[in-house]
Amino acid sequence: MTSRRLVAQGLACTLVALISACGNYSNEDLDFQLALPQQEEIQAKLQVSLVRRDSAEYYMATRSAVLTFNAMIVDLTSFVDHVRGYPPTSRNGNQRTWGPFPSDKYPTWEIRVVMTRSAVSPTLLHMDYQVDVRPVGQDDTAWVSLLAGSYDSRGSARTGQGQIHFFAQAVRQAGYPIDDDRNLVDLDHLDVTYANAAYPKSVTMTIVNLDTAKTKSGHYAYAQAQDGSGSMTFDWHGLSDAGVLVAATMTSRWQGAGPGRADLVLEPARLALTLGTDCWGADTVATYSYRVQGNVTLGDPLSCVF
Repeated sequence: MTSRRLVAQGLACTLVALISACGNYSNEDLDFQLALPQQEEIQAKLQVSLVRRDSAEYYMATRSAVLTFNAMIVDLTSFVDHVRGYPPTSRNGNQRTWGPFPSDKYPTWEIRVVMTRSAVSPTLLHMDYQVDVRPVGQDDTAWVSLLAGSYDSRGSARTGQGQIHFFAQAVRQAGYPIDDDRNLVDLDHLDVTYANAAYPKSVTMTIVNLDTAKTKSGHYAYAQAQDGSGSMTFDWHGLSDAGVLVAATMTSRWQGAGPGRADLVLEPARLALTLGTDCWGADTVATYSYRVQGNVTLGDPLSCVF
């Protein structure tokens, strides 16, 4: 699976560029600020601080997936925090531009951030934004999109639904040295969608690698209920050591107080096989555990909260 560094280093060049913005905000800039996703609003909520030596295996796997998922969200949204903190370089009607600025990581490249607002109706705001890169000294036809996003408000300016896309292969083909980060050499693109206007709130993340990569793709789907309970399904598709295309999926559900359940399913050649199940209590210790290998069952299945 692609690690949290997938986005961290891929976006590092944008962060330095944005801190040099100067000037004053206008009142009309507020729509641009409010439309941008905030980390805490689209991160997964799971009790991750409690870890014991005897914590359930699948609880630990769920915890690891949530931490990786949240770290990717932080990396993706970090640059818009800078847009919130600094005024645009230029304003043109419903468009705001930050930059272009020279890239700190790659001095022969420069970066800009462009946001465009459109009022679809008195109660609906649509916003498009993108982070572009180009070689220094080139004209506007040389800009290539590194990241793009969109947002539609629902109910208020702070709630709605949005998308974020990271285009590794597009900038790679344009000559941008993205493969200097070894964690990005297999990446084709990364997509995030979210909806936080009503419960259950949801966030999905899809990682798609190049055809030449052994791990083909990964997908996360998170949902949060109003009572604090949540769920996450995370799966990955790739080639086994024998060269067979397989898909493994773990579905985890948990209550706000901590107890939960996770099931791991393998799907070789479209034949679903449940590899195991763990249920755990508020202390994260397994109350029930099943593994298909060896047909091992421990604990009471009636202890499962799901």
